[in-house]
Amino acid sequence: MRPPLFYRRSGQGPALLLLHGYASSSLFWEPLRRELEPDFDVIAPDWPGFGRSQSLEPCRTVQEFAGRVLDLADFLGLERFHVLGHSMGGFPVQELLVSHPRRLASATLYGSGLRVDKARRFESIAQTMERLERQGPLASSLPVLEKWFARPGRHVGERELCRRALQGMTVEGAAAALNAFESVDYTGRLGQAQAPVLVILGQHERSHPPASALALVQAMTQASLCVLPDCGHAAHLEQPVLFVQALRQFLLRRERLQGSVRATC
Repeated sequence: MRPPLFYRRSGQGPALLLLHGYASSSLFWEPLRRELEPDFDVIAPDWPGFGRSQSLEPCRTVQEFAGRVLDLADFLGLERFHVLGHSMGGFPVQELLVSHPRRLASATLYGSGLRVDKARRFESIAQTMERLERQGPLASSLPVLEKWFARPGRHVGERELCRRALQGMTVEGAAAALNAFESVDYTGRLGQAQAPVLVILGQHERSHPPASALALVQAMTQASLCVLPDCGHAAHLEQPVLFVQALRQFLLRRERLQGSVRATC
């Protein structure tokens, strides 16, 4: 049977899905995937219209994005899984928290918010769409990637990784994603989320800065906040040691707690 999405998979242990955002692909996660391999079965898919899923029909609603995650989990035989969503990828995670809470062992929202804050975005959605159609995916996205880093001059290799991860994004896939998430708003919808949640971001995050992250945490009953110093929208590349430490501690604690619950049943 053909998988519903292209994915990269390595490691062993509890399943962890890594969901990339706009202008990216599963390559974005390569350094993090290697760090987590000893403890987790790490699975990083490409959204339809992105990376090596570029030939697939794009998702046009947040529900379709979340559905593709569940399709992949079912294909891989995963009843429950941890999931991390970056930026745009955080909206499908929130949809899973609302609509399919029993499938999630935990959720991590990285550089994400309750909605697209049009005033804080790198540029307006309309500007992104116009440049996407006029310049194409690569040329239109490179200036945006530069703004992901708090100190881009210090991270030449990491910036090149982001450029490589951008390869494969199609105009149709990018436009569909922008339209799908432009008006999404989870304000007032996450209060009943059952899974524990980690909200993690860089101190200099621009799209969803610490104030937005705090609002996201306060919208849930089982959420914690981690703000990493001296980094921006690509915090796991700018502060890899601190990012991995925070994420691994959160995930392993969830596994220990869930193991204790299972042992008493």
